[in-house]
Amino acid sequence: MAKKPSTSTQATAASRTADYTIQGFLYQFNKTLLSIIEASDDTEIVIEGLIEDIDIHGPLHTTAIQCKYHEGQDNFRLSLLYKPILQMMNHFCGHLSLPINYKIYCYCPDKISAGTLRINEQEASAILNSRNKELASLIAGVKGVINLAAFIERFHIEFGVELAELVALVHVRFLDHGFDSEETPILIYPNAIHSIAMLSIDHDEGHRRVGRAGFLATLRTIRKTAISRWTLSLKAKDQLLKAKRKELKPNIAKNVRKRTFILSPENLEDFDDGIVIFISDFLDKCHSKPAHTETPTFCLDCNDQMFSSIRRRIYEKGIIANDGLVGTDYVRGRFTRLPMVTRTQGQVKREFSIRLLRYDVDPEVLNVPKCDDLVVISPKRYPQPRITDVNEEQLATESLLQAKYLLGVSDVYE
Repeated sequence: MAKKPSTSTQATAASRTADYTIQGFLYQFNKTLLSIIEASDDTEIVIEGLIEDIDIHGPLHTTAIQCKYHEGQDNFRLSLLYKPILQMMNHFCGHLSLPINYKIYCYCPDKISAGTLRINEQEASAILNSRNKELASLIAGVKGVINLAAFIERFHIEFGVELAELVALVHVRFLDHGFDSEETPILIYPNAIHSIAMLSIDHDEGHRRVGRAGFLATLRTIRKTAISRWTLSLKAKDQLLKAKRKELKPNIAKNVRKRTFILSPENLEDFDDGIVIFISDFLDKCHSKPAHTETPTFCLDCNDQMFSSIRRRIYEKGIIANDGLVGTDYVRGRFTRLPMVTRTQGQVKREFSIRLLRYDVDPEVLNVPKCDDLVVISPKRYPQPRITDVNEEQLATESLLQAKYLLGVSDVYE
């Protein structure tokens, strides 16, 4: 009987798969970024286009590109690409009159920069005769219909460089366009990757259409370091965190500052275990002196069961929270009121130290009154509150420990 893999072996394999998935997305984002930077003035790029990962619309024809990253494969074989090829075949059959070329930009360790591969009719027929059940519906859509010779004429595979070399090439292209060599690794490049990632999930295709000039012009105006799942996957992670901490320090150091936090457990590995300690440590740092007069608001985007548990644990920690409840009913006026404060021999005693809210209860109240700093510790974009004239920081960290480091509450982030 075959030996079952140990739990640790399974965990390692799962972690490796997750790493490959992230690297695959970063590979696609970098190829997209390179395509934008290298585009001509009359070319438009669609990120996550209607056709493929990258649609390059030139004046005469469109090139539809799928990116495939196979770092974990020792040897390339065409079957690795059967699914994307069949997807392209299906699109080709439905758009015969359009001048579209199809390309798979693929990385495989044994094919680094191996140039271009064109398949022949025999290889294309083998794809259509595959017995892989997962491909059955794609095969059924084109078998007996597609003109293989015509498709092959418009399709090719390009073997790309490894991720590190692709990143290096993107940096070179930024320098070619006059970007500062010191700012590019920490400010320009991470923000560009973050922008590509955000655009890729935007449902409005119009927003996903970009031209080189406009994209680069927008990058030149950005002065904040982007902290997200994707930028924290880059090699410059340590430098990014240090740079963001430095950016946040001036406002964190101010005693009188209205601060609102929105936090969600999404992508925060230590949310449930760490949220109470996060709030407690922040209060010790920023709301413990008589000069700290503004009550911070913590809005948690979680379910009611988790919120109730956290609220009780905050109480057990000795932190008095104003949740706006009168009995079991939430009352906005009670939530927004100021705490009663008494001072005895230089000591300050506050009726409550924080405002605590579950996001779904009353998100619009976060703009009543308007805060100075809105800190969103989540990868999500929130439709409410619709705040203007406020310093908003999106800190899509991997953990609350990282968030505490950025806010100057902790000196370590791992």
